[in-house]
Amino acid sequence: MNKTMTGAESLARGILDSGAGVLTSYPGGPVTGVVETALKGAKESGLYVEWSANEKVAFETALGCAATGVRAAVAAKHVGINHILDPLMTANLTGIRGGMVILAGDDPGSYNSQNEQDSRILGSFAEIPVLEPIDPQQGYDLVLTAFKLSEKIGLPVMVRFTADYTQGQGEVSTSPPAPRAQAELLERDRYKCLPEHVPSLHRELHRKMDLVAGAFDQPPYSSFNRISGRGPVGLVATGILGPTLRGLADLSGFRLLELATIHPLPHKTILDFLQELEEVYILEEVEPFVEDRIRIAAHKAGLKVKIKGKTTGHVPWEGDIDQAGLARFLAQELNLEPKAVPAEARDYPSLQPFGRGCPYSLFFSSMKKVAAELGQQRPIVVGETGCLVKLNNPPMESLELKFSMGASAGSAWGLRLSGLKNRIVAAMGDSVFFHTGINGVINAANAQADLIIVVMDNKTVALTGFQERMGSGRTTLGKATKPILPEDLARAMGIPSVTVLDAFDREKIELTWKECLQEKGLRFIVVRGECPYIDSKKCVID
Repeated sequence: MNKTMTGAESLARGILDSGAGVLTSYPGGPVTGVVETALKGAKESGLYVEWSANEKVAFETALGCAATGVRAAVAAKHVGINHILDPLMTANLTGIRGGMVILAGDDPGSYNSQNEQDSRILGSFAEIPVLEPIDPQQGYDLVLTAFKLSEKIGLPVMVRFTADYTQGQGEVSTSPPAPRAQAELLERDRYKCLPEHVPSLHRELHRKMDLVAGAFDQPPYSSFNRISGRGPVGLVATGILGPTLRGLADLSGFRLLELATIHPLPHKTILDFLQELEEVYILEEVEPFVEDRIRIAAHKAGLKVKIKGKTTGHVPWEGDIDQAGLARFLAQELNLEPKAVPAEARDYPSLQPFGRGCPYSLFFSSMKKVAAELGQQRPIVVGETGCLVKLNNPPMESLELKFSMGASAGSAWGLRLSGLKNRIVAAMGDSVFFHTGINGVINAANAQADLIIVVMDNKTVALTGFQERMGSGRTTLGKATKPILPEDLARAMGIPSVTVLDAFDREKIELTWKECLQEKGLRFIVVRGECPYIDSKKCVID
């Protein structure tokens, strides 16, 4: 069956047609669209889909499923891959029985993230295979291939993609859905990564990766790497950059390798490609991952080809390589005039103010107002990933610190321990609280920290697309459950002052701020008000 799909849809269709039993994730671009698409077809395919508490739990849930021989997948954006590294670094040693695919979505340019790290490096660090699709057809095919490869070698396989890939469209030919495997009893000694087993397991992991390196030079894996054109100058492009280049210019006078098997590199393919070249440009996002490895391979083989890329200043290192960037590269390095007008660069949602009727607005404007009335400095606000990033913008301009997801309470406590006398507020969204924010709250409760901890409960994961949040009273698939409330957990921690506020009750909000700014001690506040844009899934800005 043929159908036009986006990159996100192609990956989701691959999961649905793979016979997988479980797909887990935590919301965040660019993986959100993949999971939401899979969710639409989950009932028909029998796939269990879950927005988990965080990426670590998501990975462990998928891992448990794969241990029984049932295929499973986990989707995480690049910063979410950080969370899965701990269990992944033992799963690569014990191995798995069922196929397990890690969909790793990267955000070059950091349009919706706190950094632009490169998941390929983490995949390499974990010593697992890494694939990257070039177009939607490859996205679909690579997911199915990744499951088969995972089962063949007994390792999780990473399929890495970027935000731009999810938006691209193409014709995709699909296969009939595969049947779901039956769960099997666990092998008694297989999944226990005990210290005395580690060296031998690590040796076995290296053997597996050597086999993968050889396999990537052979069909069917080698067919995912495309070589076209001819000439003394070469281009190596990873992922969506290859098709984008071809769409901007006639590259027939250049030798082009579009690379999809990223780690381990297919050395024979690479060396054969380099043989007749005088120079080669490496185009990739974000780090010079392929560039460094090609340079090492060429040096070991005694090739004299000049390798140009990020480390030589010929290709932009930081940020995404968007169409405008590729157009500049074509003009400056290859003396080619782009045949198409480059698409406009994306914007940064975090630079927008709060929308009309946002439940965050009154609470933080009241903070500034009450502090001024009391003749005090405004409290230091430590914020979080999510809608709270907009607190940095006019007219609020009330955000001093914002690090990684879940870091607000711990960072705020560190500020207090430094000796600062100001009142300090650790503010997090409801989804962040359940993700990793709760860890810092537990720490603050144990220390009876002199902090104001605020959970802004807008009843959704708004900035990533209004997904159902943990503890809402419904599972991802819509099953009714008992709601889990942040205030109940705070009381169970022994926090002495727990307050729940209506986000639009000005009188009570201002009274609470007066108490907070005049009294020391640990206070836990839940500000509850539904985001007005849940139904439209679009925040309207004044």
